[in-house]
Amino acid sequence: MAGLIKSFLFPILFLIAACGTTTLNLRSTENVADLSEYKSFTIQTSTAQGVAVPEPAQARIKGLIKSEILDCCKERFDNISLGDPGAKDLLLNVKFTIYEEGNRFARFMLAGLGSMQIHAEVQIKDATSGQLIYGGEAGKTFAWGGVYGAVTGMDDLEKGLAKEIIAGLRTRRILPPSN
Repeated sequence: MAGLIKSFLFPILFLIAACGTTTLNLRSTENVADLSEYKSFTIQTSTAQGVAVPEPAQARIKGLIKSEILDCCKERFDNISLGDPGAKDLLLNVKFTIYEEGNRFARFMLAGLGSMQIHAEVQIKDATSGQLIYGGEAGKTFAWGGVYGAVTGMDDLEKGLAKEIIAGLRTRRILPPSN
């Protein structure tokens, strides 16, 4: 019986440890706003102290988020900017708290080695006042081994983070719910 439990328990623990997602749960603040009044949306990124995220990666992630919005709900906003916000914009700030690219070869050799992570604090603000409307955290961790671990790269995690942010925006009706 113990052998049977071990043969099922270890693979389950391995699967749980191999990949993880921090689901974006945007918490509201006391600053209530009618989000339908916002017709322009600005996406910005920043980094926590001591966290290095290359500029091309930040630009790629902003582009992925914009692309996801345009794919699902291009009618929601008249304008989506990746630069400085306009006076009447709804501002999305993605502040990276962890960005570790890991090592493909180490992942190939053994699951758990060379893991990669990307985590961020996500804030929705009124661009004019700077008041926080919603805030939360999102993230992805990947530690699969073998060939799958070797062929999966940071760009895959970045795409997953963008999709997670879009899902969070939908739960708070910033974007329309999926059909």
